[in-house]
Amino acid sequence: MSGRLRILRDGSGAGDWNMERDTALLHAHQPGDDPILRIYQWNPPCLTLGYNQREEAFAAADVTAAGYDLVRRPTGGRAILHAHELTYAVIGTSPGPLFGSSLHDAYMTINRALLRFLSGLGIDADVSSGESREAARSPVCFRSAGRHEIRVRGRKLVGSAQRRLRGVFLQHGSILAGPEHRRLVDYLDLDPTARAQQGEELQAGTTDLQEQLGRTLEPADLERLGDELAQAFAAALDLEPTSETI
Repeated sequence: MSGRLRILRDGSGAGDWNMERDTALLHAHQPGDDPILRIYQWNPPCLTLGYNQREEAFAAADVTAAGYDLVRRPTGGRAILHAHELTYAVIGTSPGPLFGSSLHDAYMTINRALLRFLSGLGIDADVSSGESREAARSPVCFRSAGRHEIRVRGRKLVGSAQRRLRGVFLQHGSILAGPEHRRLVDYLDLDPTARAQQGEELQAGTTDLQEQLGRTLEPADLERLGDELAQAFAAALDLEPTSETI
């Protein structure tokens, strides 16, 4: 072991609290600090927009009426409905010896941990080399797998986005546990036909842990999977895991 991995297990929280917590961790982190892995969920479900994404693509009043939160992430990418998933946040140093010198290096280092976690579940996943220009214009993150994102037989399972600041970075990732993320299309500001088309493409382009494992995942299952995710990160990064409360 060449250092420590600080692991934060925060359970479920509201959207604004989750994003404020990750933002605070990013701003407090200094180059050379021990990396942080935060694992959490969302209560209530939350629609997050990417850092630079236009909010006008979504019917915000409908999101609120459904009882969901609507917040903006400090990381890039496109909209996600966080409902039944494991969410991770990694805060680390880049450039540096652990996560490399570039965005690509950091993504691929973290992907090694994610692939190790999925392999432990018996899921054979790979890393996407990118998406078409047309798909990249969609406001919906999980419609297709962008570069560095994780797929199973061509269908996206893990979506990630990154923010880099003063020699440190924050990477968010959503590991889909069930199909609820597909309800995102219900809140697109589109006519019914276009919305239905987006829904079909989202269903065809994504998969989730329940589908891959062939069983329903209850809250206790997600808690156990969070433990396995933390272990996979520590092993892949060759770091000593330390559980912390901040």
